[in-house]
Amino acid sequence: MKRMFTSAAVLVATTAGLFAGNIAPAQAQGGNYYGAIAANVRAGVYGYAQDYDSYSAARSAAINACAGAGGGGGCAVKVSYRNGCGAISISKGWWGFGSASTLQGAKREALNANPGAGAFIKHWNCTSNYSL
Repeated sequence: MKRMFTSAAVLVATTAGLFAGNIAPAQAQGGNYYGAIAANVRAGVYGYAQDYDSYSAARSAAINACAGAGGGGGCAVKVSYRNGCGAISISKGWWGFGSASTLQGAKREALNANPGAGAFIKHWNCTSNYSL
């Protein structure tokens, strides 16, 4: 009987050790990731950045991506976010931008920010630590 309890204890300890080995410490799982979307609405182009170490780095990268897409010096950051998502909606003559901690929230914000009829999501992106 004692041997059965000892075997069971070893089995439980081994199983727990296997699971614990696959779980990273909270700090390693956490972390902040920053993203941004920049656009030149007049030129009809945008650029985005995700998983940067700071707001300023994400904003700069988004502006550079927008400029590289043909937006030149007319690119401006429209949304930036931490551990979340950003989205662009378009309709005839209108653009809308939104950000939130979830993809659905960012899409909803972008659509709500677009006053045009028939708006739809043109682009979205999320950082690595966004909420589901």
